[in-house]
Amino acid sequence: MEPSVSTDHGDRFAAWAFRWFPLVCLAVPAGVAAVIGPGWAERIAPLPWIVSLVFCGLPHGATDYAISRVHWTGWPLVGLWLTYGVSMIAAATVFAWSPVLALAAFACLSAWHFGLADADADPPAPGGRAVAAVARGGMVLAAPLWCWPAATAGVAGDLVALVVPGGPHVTTDHVRAAGAILGTLGLLAIVIEVIASRRVGTRSGPLRLLCEVGVIAALGAMTHPLFSVGLYFLVWHGWRQMEPLARAVTGSSPRSWSQLFVALGRVHAAALPLLVPAWVALGLAWWAWSPHHTLRDLAILSIGGYLVVTPAHELLGDLGATGPSRCPGAGTGGRWPGDLVAAWGLSRGRFW
Repeated sequence: MEPSVSTDHGDRFAAWAFRWFPLVCLAVPAGVAAVIGPGWAERIAPLPWIVSLVFCGLPHGATDYAISRVHWTGWPLVGLWLTYGVSMIAAATVFAWSPVLALAAFACLSAWHFGLADADADPPAPGGRAVAAVARGGMVLAAPLWCWPAATAGVAGDLVALVVPGGPHVTTDHVRAAGAILGTLGLLAIVIEVIASRRVGTRSGPLRLLCEVGVIAALGAMTHPLFSVGLYFLVWHGWRQMEPLARAVTGSSPRSWSQLFVALGRVHAAALPLLVPAWVALGLAWWAWSPHHTLRDLAILSIGGYLVVTPAHELLGDLGATGPSRCPGAGTGGRWPGDLVAAWGLSRGRFW
């Protein structure tokens, strides 16, 4: 009986720590904004992005190197990271060549990346993994784009100015259109998943999905887009990724707050080889580019950094899921045993 009791306790802790706690952290600001207005959120809009630079957000991506070298050695590891570097260079080139196109692609990739990570943290959805990803990721950006077109266009304009000062203008019509497309796809995917769930007799899954997506959409509708997307990235996406990362780094899932704090320390320590260069690069860019060195400018720079890194981050997860045989330098000593999937707890082959 004791192992069963321990497992039940661990499951309850994981449900509270990695689902309900972050959901409350999103619901409370949405509720406050609905009652007293969104002005306070606009004043502190860069704050979630700044916190994400040192806690959960950027660190969860900066573990790429630490995780990849656990089971890759020699030339396969070198090939993997050459691919990573080429992907970053390609993203930066597209951003410099056509910033508006790069922003549109980044928005779509971010919605997909957020939704896929969220879907992989849940039991397999009856409607399929792709539908589950769109259902969970679509509304993250759709709500702020549709409800805050002027503010979103302002953020997009600041991002364009990183590479082309006074460059192409992002209009509110463009922003609303993008929000409408993402929202329509997200709602359609939700309908498909709910119908598929009813056909197999699943009740809790659709209710949980509607609750979570509803809170995320409410936050995006009620608060400034820089705040809402930044808070989602910090307390939902980044924080929830700490669970599989803790398993990968420590070898076990945290079953109490004390174990979680220890695991968080080890995960963030494992991220330092990429975190420190990222901090130095952002600091230098902030000093050189920002005339008044404001927190908003630092937040914008960090988003520009994510634009460049996210395609490589996503590609590395896909290459890791397929194993060494699909990677440059394959067959020269790399190894990726299937039990790593179980260690990450992502049984559908998703590592990051």
